[in-house]
Amino acid sequence: MQFEFTEEQRMIALMAEEFSRAEGTSEKVRQAMESEAGYLPEVWQSLSTELGLCGLLVPESAGGQGLTMVEMALVFEQLGKTLLPSPLLTTAVLSVAILDELGQTSVLEKIARGEARCTAAYLVDGAAQFVLDAADADYLILANMNTSSVYILDRPGSTTGLIAEPIDMMDQTRRMANVSVTDFGAIEEYKVATGTEALAAMQVGFDMARIALGAEAMGAAQECLTRTVEYARERVQFGREIGSFQAVKHQLADMMVVNEAAISAVYFAACAVSENPDESPQMAALAKVQASEALSHCAARMIQLHGGIGFTWEHDAHLYFKRARSTSTLFSLNSDLDETIAQEIGLEAYA
Repeated sequence: MQFEFTEEQRMIALMAEEFSRAEGTSEKVRQAMESEAGYLPEVWQSLSTELGLCGLLVPESAGGQGLTMVEMALVFEQLGKTLLPSPLLTTAVLSVAILDELGQTSVLEKIARGEARCTAAYLVDGAAQFVLDAADADYLILANMNTSSVYILDRPGSTTGLIAEPIDMMDQTRRMANVSVTDFGAIEEYKVATGTEALAAMQVGFDMARIALGAEAMGAAQECLTRTVEYARERVQFGREIGSFQAVKHQLADMMVVNEAAISAVYFAACAVSENPDESPQMAALAKVQASEALSHCAARMIQLHGGIGFTWEHDAHLYFKRARSTSTLFSLNSDLDETIAQEIGLEAYA
């Protein structure tokens, strides 16, 4: 099988790469980490309006570009390389996919224009923990699992009964909050769907988000390898570059192998769901598990092979390691997604 990107896709990747390198410097990422929102407003403005990335998956009928998960994966691969913080994942992928399934055109149009930030979560007994970008979102898409109902609510603080409490996380390039609804009667007017239709829309959204998350992790893993190879070529011990020692070379080779596997998994998944959306649960699990485990492996090796400097706050290695840890638990644990993959290969009887 031969796979090649189109000229348009290569241009999108190049645009994302140039933007990510310019706006995702170590200095700017650390500025974003220290900010209240967790990202720089001017960077988000450029992403959402000037580059139009929020409308990438939005249908053309709602003012978007109507492209596929392949193009979105290309974007997140580049953003992942610099760990550039933004609410693009929750807004332009997770929320857009759900809203499109539910036919919520008015909110989709706002997202396509860069006028709204959104996120989504499942509520169990009225609460959801560790909801990405919830405290700063303009809209929250919440599925009440007790009643199989989906609501689209205005930002926390402006909707009666909706609370989002920010929580401190190890990965400071992400912002999370615990969300709760204290009065479902007060938000009844914001209900947009119920039953299997509602939950199926949520499933699609989280599947697409897992693929984009996998692409982001894949890009970060590639950057871990690139930076570590560069360091191995520069660092000299015992009169030789450390990259000439077998113990170092073989670890870098292992990093290369897991990177290539992650790239294959993510783009296979993105292509598959673009052609056959029914495959999204299995493909999303494959992409997220393979890429996040590749990042965990590469981030750990990056710290190890950088030696003492890799353990310091001043070096970016710890940022990639923390991103790896948060990615492995975001949008379902990898162990839960392994179960999805196991069922796909016919192992239900052994669960």
